[in-house]
Amino acid sequence: MSVKDKLMILTKKEYEMLLYFIANKGRVVSKNAIAEHLWGDEMDMLDSFDFIYTHIKNLRKKLMDLSGKDFFATIYGVGYKFI
Repeated sequence: MSVKDKLMILTKKEYEMLLYFIANKGRVVSKNAIAEHLWGDEMDMLDSFDFIYTHIKNLRKKLMDLSGKDFFATIYGVGYKFI
């Protein structure tokens, strides 16, 4: 994937998450919806949403490094919004 003609290297889960956010741009996406999208039925085995925080942090950093803009708004207690 590229941002402003610069290559951005993503893991498979980061890529899937970014596509999900792009498809839901401007909408608040719950942590539960993100987990369900990325892990499907296996999400029931997850103890926490720590993996989401990690992937968001990594995506946020990679996008900011290339574009200088933060594309994620954290909606406290709910989830995230891709702007």
